[in-house]
Amino acid sequence: MIYVIAIGAFQALTAVALLSSSKLRSKADFLLILLLCSIAAHLAIKFCIYSFVNDHEVRTQMNTFIGFCYGPLLYLYACQRRNAAFIPASRWYVFLPFIFGAVGYLTVVCVLMWSADAGHAVLYYYNETTTWMMMVLGFLFPGSSLRIAKQLPDMLQEKKLINSISYLLGTISIISLGFKTAQSLHMLHGSYNIICRDIIYSLLLVVCLVIIRYKYVGIMGLQPAKADAPPAVAEIQPARKMQLSAEEQRQVLQVLEAHLHKTRIYTDAELNLDKLAQGTGISKYHISETLNSYAGKSFYQYISEWRIRRAMEQIRFMNEKALPVNVLTLAYDCGFKAKSSFNQYFKKITGLTPTEYIKSLVAPGVTIHE
Repeated sequence: MIYVIAIGAFQALTAVALLSSSKLRSKADFLLILLLCSIAAHLAIKFCIYSFVNDHEVRTQMNTFIGFCYGPLLYLYACQRRNAAFIPASRWYVFLPFIFGAVGYLTVVCVLMWSADAGHAVLYYYNETTTWMMMVLGFLFPGSSLRIAKQLPDMLQEKKLINSISYLLGTISIISLGFKTAQSLHMLHGSYNIICRDIIYSLLLVVCLVIIRYKYVGIMGLQPAKADAPPAVAEIQPARKMQLSAEEQRQVLQVLEAHLHKTRIYTDAELNLDKLAQGTGISKYHISETLNSYAGKSFYQYISEWRIRRAMEQIRFMNEKALPVNVLTLAYDCGFKAKSSFNQYFKKITGLTPTEYIKSLVAPGVTIHE
């Protein structure tokens, strides 16, 4: 089993390194990185226990409280993928089992250091309590994540990722429940606990592989285009045969419109065709074909129009509230990297510079900051 643990810990750390280095990493991916770090820490602690602790009961029974993190982190990730404005810290209470588990774990360690007999008694109750809690939460959080995933029809890759991890965590709970029930009925004896843990650690390794598959392998080697580069430079695509019908292109455009409206990803200054394809689950070639053929626009022109529309909405809102308008801040807020490109596209789309547009609407007494 120690080899499974070592491989799993190494795989989790590798996944952390790969996902952290991805230039297409989103804010929500930080939660996946925490999940991978939790798996690595869990397996590292187990490796130390099996390598350096001689107490048989501690080696075979002591649950690691870090397991309480898996379900909540997956749930928060699903919530943030559903709503980009979601703040994970607002649901801090999902980590209460983790906190209680940590207190219990440290208590057992302290009692074991004081008295082995007393420590074994406390260990029994700690292990029984945490085992049942983990099984219950192992169904609750993955189930909630699956329900949220159903609300992501235009994010196919994210939906598959959430579903896969949810099923794996649910399987861990099912296996634990099966072994625990068999133990209660005196159907298993001896090394059953080792076998159960072997299976669970193997499934945690699979979780790491699934995350790598959906969050890294699919985008490895892709380099984000410069957001403020001229359209002719930023979007040179190889000539491709038309693959979609007009109806299919219309459907692709509808998905794009819904995704941009819901997530406001166009305000991301690093947004490019690859990143948009990843978020929508649509081939980047289909997106490019749809925009060029059906919408008659380049990718950058299309995204710039969304950004300028947001800028105009912001200007009108601040005008109604008699608030000062800072053009540079407005440009950054809408996803432009430089004021010059913001001015260029604003005038190209509206026929006015940002300052001219603001002056045409601005209420008396409102200040304009260049």
